[in-house]
Parts: sequence; structure tokens; C-alpha cells
Amino acid sequence: MSTISPERRPARAARRLEQEHAVDEITAAIRAKLLERVDRGEELTSLGDAEDVAEQIVDRLPVAASPWAELVGPVYTSGSLQRELNMGRAGLSKAVGDLRALRLKTADGRNVYPAFQVTNGALVAGMREVLTVLQSGVADPWTWAQWLNAALPDRSRDATGADVSRRRNIDLLIAGDVDGVIQAAERTAASWAA
Repeated sequence: MSTISPERRPARAARRLEQEHAVDEITAAIRAKLLERVDRGEELTSLGDAEDVAEQIVDRLPVAASPWAELVGPVYTSGSLQRELNMGRAGLSKAVGDLRALRLKTADGRNVYPAFQVTNGALVAGMREVLTVLQSGVADPWTWAQWLNAALPDRSRDATGADVSRRRNIDLLIAGDVDGVIQAAERTAASWAA
């Protein structure tokens, strides 16, 4: 007997169909990328067993595990982030303690890590400095994550003429503007603390 109430079944079925569609789109995109590699002469058979390769790919995916996913974006589990960073549990805990990595605790007690803080298999430089400043305003990692991931006010174009309408503080940090992000964090932290 199903434990899902009859009125929630259609919503759950629609969600399932939406997720199946996402699986189809992701699978098609992965297939296209793999075929590009084959066309360049790469030997995919050297990767090993297809099940093992698929498991490795899926294990690296950031998994959204929170209703805040729209605000902070996709997240890693502890294990998937450790694999992505090639780092053990103790190393990840130290990075969190040093504020080099941002850990969020979900309502059900699980730890997740915003994917935006990882680029090219490494933690984004400058996180420690920015999180230290944000912490002076409010001691809430979820708020910090939202601040880092939120779109900045529309400035239309930056100095190079590039469209920046969807730039976020984390994008500026990734681009190396640590000082600029720290200044913005100082203003924000001061308003939070007021």
C-alpha cells in the first residue's frame, strides 16, 4: 500500500517525468561529448568497464539536496566533493574549519557543499578571506552561500564590454577579483550586523 496521499500522487508523477526528461537530456549531451572525443581519435575503450565509468561520472555530479537549491545552486555530498578535490575526509574538514570551503547542513542533518565553490577540481581562491568577512556580519553559512550565488544588480556591461547581467560574487571571485569581493562582503556584513 502506498504511503503517498492521493492528492500528492500527480505532483510526484509529474516530478518523476521532469527528472526522466533531465536524464534523457544529460545522457544525450554526454553521448555527444564522447563521440567528439572518438572523432578526435581518443580510445574510449581504455576507460574500462562501462558500468564503472558511468558510476564514476555519476559520483562526481553535484546533487541538489535542499529546497534552497534554487538559491545556492547544485551541491556536492561530502563523498562526491572529496572525490572531486582528490581530498580525504580530514582534509575537507580542515578546509571547512579554515573557511576555505563552505559546508551547509540541511534540515535533515546532511552536509552538502555548494558546487559553485569548486572550479577546475579545486576550491576557489579567496573563499577564506570572503567567508571570514561575511561571518563577522552573520554566522549563517546558508546566508553566505546565497550572497555568493545571487545575481548582482544589472550593470549591463563590464569594463571589457562583456555582458554581466548574471554575474555573481562567486563569479568575480573565480575571475580573481578577491579585493573587490572582500569590499562588497564588508559592506554586506556591516549591514547584516547593524
